[in-house]
Amino acid sequence: MNPIQGNTSGRFAKFVTAMTKHDALAPIVALETCVVTGRTYQAYKRGKGDEARERFIEETMGSITWLLGVKTLNALGDKLLVKIFGKNFDVGTDKILRTPFENFMKKNPAPKGLNPTQIALIKSGKVLTSIILANLFIGFVVPKLNQALTVKLRKERKAEMQHQNNKDTFIIQQNDNNANATSFKGGPMNAINAFTNVIENTNTGQLLSSDCGIAGGRMYNARSKEERREIAIRDIGSIYFYMWASSHVGNVLNMIECGHPSRLNPTTAGILDKHLQEYISNNNGSMNVDEFKAKFLGDRIKTFDKEGLVFAKEKQSAIGKLFNKNPLEVTTLANFEKVYNDNPELINKAREMAKLQPLRAGEAVLTKQQVIDTLSKAEIDNPKLLDEVFTEFTNGASKDELKYVSNKSLYKLKSEMEQYVETVCKSAKNGKVDKKLLDTIKKKNLTYNGINFAAGFITAAAFLSTFIPKIQYYITKKKTGVDAFPGTYDFEHHKEID
Repeated sequence: MNPIQGNTSGRFAKFVTAMTKHDALAPIVALETCVVTGRTYQAYKRGKGDEARERFIEETMGSITWLLGVKTLNALGDKLLVKIFGKNFDVGTDKILRTPFENFMKKNPAPKGLNPTQIALIKSGKVLTSIILANLFIGFVVPKLNQALTVKLRKERKAEMQHQNNKDTFIIQQNDNNANATSFKGGPMNAINAFTNVIENTNTGQLLSSDCGIAGGRMYNARSKEERREIAIRDIGSIYFYMWASSHVGNVLNMIECGHPSRLNPTTAGILDKHLQEYISNNNGSMNVDEFKAKFLGDRIKTFDKEGLVFAKEKQSAIGKLFNKNPLEVTTLANFEKVYNDNPELINKAREMAKLQPLRAGEAVLTKQQVIDTLSKAEIDNPKLLDEVFTEFTNGASKDELKYVSNKSLYKLKSEMEQYVETVCKSAKNGKVDKKLLDTIKKKNLTYNGINFAAGFITAAAFLSTFIPKIQYYITKKKTGVDAFPGTYDFEHHKEID
């Protein structure tokens, strides 16, 4: 391979991995950069300096506050909790598999006579306080400061304009031949440049301006009904495109490309590919596709009926009942060992499988799916492989007894791994699975991840930065007959606000 091509491919792989990684920050920063730039530009086209400045301040401060403000407040709250309780812990739970709060309470006697409910409320209060303070700042403080700055700058410009007009009148009176006196050109652009100079070195990050609390604050502080309507259209209309549009575009493209809505992320694909490569290398570097499929996917059972194996069942939610979802079922490792006491190999595998999640209040447990995976001989159900994948995917939280990780998210990832292996098998045109085929599938998966991410990103960015602002401007013009910035225009009297 050409070294330049190799380096380019490597950089592309790192880029796609960084942009599609679970809880990645990079795509949020990139999206917010587009949103701030696009909305500021659209604002300048309509309302010139005043609207552009307000939009730039609002979008940028919102982004910075949501990312750094909430995280900083949360971090400060965590330090306080550690001082009070000795450790930090999650309060999320599915009640029968992962119980971080119960694990904490079991090993840490409640300090100062606090009961579990009080401790949980303190923990929740810390999170809510962080969100509320950030929302108040973005929804109430920033709009007021923005409005006050606009009033101040407009008064200064008016005074300067009056001063310049007086000066021009004096010059004209002294020299009737000078009919082309210099007009006023300062004001808006100077204000924008001054603000840009202050803010240009500030990092922008994640902004969730579509949050209902933030939108409510901005609407409450709107200067007119026209501005309030524009805020509602912009902030509420942005929710879908911030939260779901990108993934939905990816789902549609995946359906077109491979027949199912999800695709294995590049990081997990790299781990799985390494495992597949090592396995075929131990089999002379090539395997018959039927043998390969049997080894990795096998004749897998979907259910079983074993007398004595008792499961606790998660209480079915209303949504679960509506969509006929199977509730989570869990048994203890001790119960499994008792039922399968005549099969040491199976018991050893079950013990490794139970390590995929922390102890539940000091006791090792297995989900019903993990029991099925234990009984399976398929390599895709290898506990060591799953341990490596889950640990990387959750940054170690999957085995932390004080952290909560959704079991559903982990086994969705596992189903994507199975689909990846199925793709390998379907792509073996010559009936063989070898290194070349695995390399091809890995690169194809990476490329499609990149294409789908780009398509979703462009769609979300286009609506957030351009189409939504244009829609809000169009509605204002349609309703009032005037294409003007509501913050500085009196629509009732059809004049600029002094």
